[in-house]
Amino acid sequence: MKLKSKLKIDYFVTKHQRTNSFHKNGSTAAAAASWKQRQGAGDLEQRQAAATAIWKQRQELRSDASATAIWKQRQGAGDLDQRQAAATAIWKQRQELRRCTQIIFATMSNSCHQMEEIKTLISSNSTPNKSFGYSSLLHFQEQSNSDPSSIQVLAQSSRCLIGSIVADIFDDDEEIAAQALKCLGFMIYHPSIVATILVDDTGLIFQSLTKLIMGTKMKSVCNLGVWCISIQQLDASFLAAHFHLLLRAVVHALDNPIGSLSTTFEAIQAVMKLATQLSEKMRELSHIWAPSICRRLLTIDKKERDMSERCLLKIKSIIFPPTLALSKALIEDMKQKLLSGMKDLINQGMKVQTMQAWGWFIRFLGSQAMKKNRQLINDMLKIPELTFPDNNPQVQIASLVAWEGLIDNLIHLPILPCETITAMEIGIQKVKTPRGNVHDIQENGFPKRIKLIMTPLAGIISSKCDVSVRSSCLNTWCYLLHKLDTSINCPSVMKLVVDPILEAVFQIGPDSKNIWLWNLCLELLDDFILAKCKVVDCDKNGQATHQLSTTPSMLGPSISSKYSWKQYPIKWLPWDCSQLDFFINIINVITRHVSVAEVSCDDRNLAFDAAIRIFRSVLKGVQMEFRNMSIEYKDIMLCLNSILRSLKNICEDLHLEGSGSNELHHASLLFVEVATEELHPSILGSPLYKVALDLKYIENLCSSNDIKLAKVLGISDITYMDMVSPVVYLSVVYICVLVKSTLNTPKMEFVLQQSHKYFKFIFSSYDPLEVLHFSTSLLYKDIRYQYLQIWMAITKGLKDWIDSVKDHSLFNMESDSTSYHVICHLLSYPFFICTCRSQNSTMIISSLEDSIVPSQRTLELEHVTEVWKSLYGSVSIPKLECPTRNSFPEDLCSILNGCLDDYTSMLECSNEIDSSYKELDLNLLSLSGEVVMCVLEHAVTSDVNSRSTKSQGGRYRISSDISNIMGFAAR
Repeated sequence: MKLKSKLKIDYFVTKHQRTNSFHKNGSTAAAAASWKQRQGAGDLEQRQAAATAIWKQRQELRSDASATAIWKQRQGAGDLDQRQAAATAIWKQRQELRRCTQIIFATMSNSCHQMEEIKTLISSNSTPNKSFGYSSLLHFQEQSNSDPSSIQVLAQSSRCLIGSIVADIFDDDEEIAAQALKCLGFMIYHPSIVATILVDDTGLIFQSLTKLIMGTKMKSVCNLGVWCISIQQLDASFLAAHFHLLLRAVVHALDNPIGSLSTTFEAIQAVMKLATQLSEKMRELSHIWAPSICRRLLTIDKKERDMSERCLLKIKSIIFPPTLALSKALIEDMKQKLLSGMKDLINQGMKVQTMQAWGWFIRFLGSQAMKKNRQLINDMLKIPELTFPDNNPQVQIASLVAWEGLIDNLIHLPILPCETITAMEIGIQKVKTPRGNVHDIQENGFPKRIKLIMTPLAGIISSKCDVSVRSSCLNTWCYLLHKLDTSINCPSVMKLVVDPILEAVFQIGPDSKNIWLWNLCLELLDDFILAKCKVVDCDKNGQATHQLSTTPSMLGPSISSKYSWKQYPIKWLPWDCSQLDFFINIINVITRHVSVAEVSCDDRNLAFDAAIRIFRSVLKGVQMEFRNMSIEYKDIMLCLNSILRSLKNICEDLHLEGSGSNELHHASLLFVEVATEELHPSILGSPLYKVALDLKYIENLCSSNDIKLAKVLGISDITYMDMVSPVVYLSVVYICVLVKSTLNTPKMEFVLQQSHKYFKFIFSSYDPLEVLHFSTSLLYKDIRYQYLQIWMAITKGLKDWIDSVKDHSLFNMESDSTSYHVICHLLSYPFFICTCRSQNSTMIISSLEDSIVPSQRTLELEHVTEVWKSLYGSVSIPKLECPTRNSFPEDLCSILNGCLDDYTSMLECSNEIDSSYKELDLNLLSLSGEVVMCVLEHAVTSDVNSRSTKSQGGRYRISSDISNIMGFAAR
């Protein structure tokens, strides 16, 4: 039988080739005659359309022929080559027309004739003829993919063919049934043929397929029957009318009574197809077909597990969250076999596969079913308890991925409506959350669920496990943040969810192994901070949506979206001052770790840059809050106290832990500079806001010079817990950090330049006298020679401000003014350093020996002299002096004479003078000489200017006003 079939196939193919050859090689007349002989085959409309196309092409050629005749009449014009090229083109076009005509005639005749022969063969009662007919039909369908006319022939014959094919799929001959099913699959797959199938035919097809799948004992026939369902492209309305029939057939195949893996594969493909076409109906009846797929997740066969999981991944949007019926069905399976099956897999060492199945099972249980089956949930939670501590990274990663299934069930938050209140005056938007929403997390056991989810995440991120495991842990954590929706902004939720992970990552530091996690957490924190600059709107459903405002990013260009958490958008809302402590705590974690741990210089700089960047961004947000007209005084004070307290802690901790590292002190100065720059002067310099000067450095200062400062120099003392303005607090902290620095390292030159700019900014933006008063008092509290560098930074900043100010009335130099005395004390400080030999003299000498070599000391003294002279020149110009009495140089020299008197008296009491004291004497002598010359020059200049404006009384003023100056010069 097979031999005869083969012979018939060979004969049919040979005949087909001959026909094609005849039509390709024959003349146009022969092709036309052949077409006329077989004009009964094919569609009348098709033949008419073909004839019309040929007639139009011939008409075009006739016009071309007319054009040729005209060309011949005028062949004398033009170039010969051009005329020959035109003639050649016309000839080629005619040949192409003849060829197209032959192909049209041959194709129409051949396809229709073949289809008639095929119909005759498959309608035959002879098994060989039927088998040959289906083989020919399969070949015809294959060739039709590249031949539109063959598709049209199939579409026209679809009803006749389907009737025969549906009858033959039940044939006892497996070969014929299989061939018929393959032909049927093509008929219900190709869109051009599907469009011609009638409703009655689809009903016949589905009924026949269902009956075949559920009744046949031939594996290949069953597989092909399910395959037809999985590839069909029929209209969804046709499928819906016979959905239960199809589902019965597919579920039968899923249960796989034959025990064939290929049958399971085809059934799963059919499930995915139906889920795509009839998603709602498949979801409603998911409890019928989904458990069969779930059971295969625990099979030993890897292919079966993989195909089941791929199916669930593709249709998870349809079945999740699961229906109550599906959850109940899976709970029964879990109690009967699935839970024990997972334990068996773990005992066999298949922990990764077990956790992959566990993740799906926990999702299928659903949130409602979990509440009523706590014992089952507790039994299921014992599975990850065995896998999370496993030493195999793959097992831990699989456990973390599966843990997201538990997150899906435990975190169910409704979409919250939001109400935006726009403050048009200041451009700030706040989001108000309605009462009774999920932010009240104390209800319904929400904190317990959060703690349950966070327990393994916090443990893994803090452990020394593989980096890939910790990365997967962060990915699961970001998924949790995403699922928490807007409730992530609740402070109590942040304390449970955000704080532990960020602290653990930042405590490790940005080393080479942790840098990816560090950057991820840093970017996530940046996004939270930047939410303050986002415009919050409500969409039509009342859900909060965010768009970046036109304000430039406070953190500079945003990092590219290369981190895994970007696939889980987190709904950060604009934060307020109540969350300030959260940011401050994170900054403290970063700075505290790098100041204590032995980390490389690059890692330390990276950490400090990140902390300062975060701090600057937070202060920008705080300043936005301060501009809010509805903010209360107590809230401003709470923010200020929190910010200043954090600065104090950072600076004191860095000094305590890293006293030998000048980089730590430099970072502390940057924190103070950022706070001074970002917070507005209306807050920092306002007399309404006073804070306690609670610095340990002030508390521990030696007060041996307090009496002298008060009585001799007339400087009011700065004491611990004084109530000062915020800008004074920042300035004192800044000076304290400078004092703690070694001041003799190469980088300190840069630090001092920055200090000069800082004090210039302070004097320009705030009340300069208040800041200068406390700064000068602080310098006098601790007498050390190297503090002259700090004095120079303050003096340069003051001098630059005086030179740039336009309204000099702001700086009153009358003898009874505060500014008058403060400037005198500031200019007296270098002499006080050189002449002070009380209880602090040993400390001065020690600082001279330890910090600066003699050559450097001489150079530094020259700088001190230049700075002193520049400031004196700025405050002594005529436009700043009192017009009635030139007393400033006289009073300054009086103070300097007092310093020299005290110094002379101490010399008389000393029996011996060592080399260090001799060095002090030389420094004092050099400084005094330069100062005398500067004061006398300005005094003479001032007197000359006064003579030019007032002719009387000039001599008396000179004789009475320069007595102290001359006395100081005589010393």
